[in-house]
Amino acid sequence: MKRMILGFIILFVLGNAIPVLALDEWPNDNVIGNRDVIPKEPGWRAPSYRGWELLSVPGLISTYYDLDLDGKLDYMVIRKIMRKVYSAETTMEQAIEIARFDKLAVYFSTPLIYFTNKNPLFFCLGVDYRKNCQDIWVDIAEDGLNGNEQRYSLSTPQPHVR
Repeated sequence: MKRMILGFIILFVLGNAIPVLALDEWPNDNVIGNRDVIPKEPGWRAPSYRGWELLSVPGLISTYYDLDLDGKLDYMVIRKIMRKVYSAETTMEQAIEIARFDKLAVYFSTPLIYFTNKNPLFFCLGVDYRKNCQDIWVDIAEDGLNGNEQRYSLSTPQPHVR
């Protein structure tokens, strides 16, 4: 088993997503109005937590939040899946210990358990009803919010191109 970047236990599923341990505390209330500030991930214990899902892009898991508690998603973080195991082969307790030892996060589902990097690769602010992001930052180092995150764009218009 490879050791990967720092970790906490995130959540598990008993039928649907039910979390285990929190990541961080509730962020400042004013971060949603400032599009240049990346909010800290609140964690599953925050009232803004809305669940997680596998993305259609293989190897990624997203976690959703409603930071302003208006009933609409507005923040999402995306993590890379480092490995997965069958839940029939590994107990929840074993998976938690593996995640702690390897400094990973863990997501429980049936029939798979997903181990991801502790820190997100993408931070998305301004999530619409289709779960698309308005403002995206990428943290290539996946070392947490420390100022080395960069705005991400799928395409940047080139000068003199129509």
